[in-house]
Amino acid sequence: MHIDAYYNGIFSNKKDIKIPLTDRAVFFGDGIYDAAIGRNGKIFMLKEHIDRFLSNAKAVDIPFCMDREKLKLTLERLARNSRYECFFLYFQLSRYSKERIHAYPETKLSNLLITITPIAIPNPKKKLTLTLAEDIRHSMCNIKTLNLIPAVLASHNADALGKDETVLVRDETVTECAHSNIHIIKNSKLITHPLDNFILPGISRMHLIKVCKKNGIEIIERKFGTNELFAADEVIVTSTSKLAMRVKSIDKTEYRLENNSIGSKLCDIMHSEFMEFTNK
Repeated sequence: MHIDAYYNGIFSNKKDIKIPLTDRAVFFGDGIYDAAIGRNGKIFMLKEHIDRFLSNAKAVDIPFCMDREKLKLTLERLARNSRYECFFLYFQLSRYSKERIHAYPETKLSNLLITITPIAIPNPKKKLTLTLAEDIRHSMCNIKTLNLIPAVLASHNADALGKDETVLVRDETVTECAHSNIHIIKNSKLITHPLDNFILPGISRMHLIKVCKKNGIEIIERKFGTNELFAADEVIVTSTSKLAMRVKSIDKTEYRLENNSIGSKLCDIMHSEFMEFTNK
């Protein structure tokens, strides 16, 4: 049997995992999640993903009865035993199972679900097409909760238009994408929305900023609007599964993509660091 899932202490195949109806993720989406990618059994930036996962659990008052090291070993076991060259590792924590009632039970227990699936190796040469939509999400976008209906609708809208992603705009400010962070390059400087409760503190966003600092590229963390977005020299999208990719168009706006641009180099470096880590 291929082991590609875990639920509350049991390693199994996804089709054999049994999640009780009373898991509060079912009724309320009462939980948080994180996800990482890896290759050759190695998980990229695992510490950073676990840090965010535990921080998010604390932020929404969900207890986590497994210690950090055991979580790390559990994730690594699934990755190590995976048949997939490149994989997407998803882990979800929900408040403990209880009959449906809005007020949550006072308990030290919670439910941990982990799955692993194959993905293609991120391609830094792929150019993305985007569309705009109003950001109708709640004001806890900095926490990876299971409440993703607005992101689902925005992603479906992009797919229906034949686009790769949707750029979200709140009160004339570009926040992020449906499931990615977005950044612009202007006059050789990287501009990115500051960390607040309206964007996710992306691990790949963190990685991009580190790469910029290593290569002497100035970083400006501030809000920007659609006018700056359309006037940018380059636009970069970052996410766990994409790492970093450049944008070739947003609706009717086309960007000039040069092979040796700053954006191209940043995407190549991030991809190279992923490949180097997973080749060790």
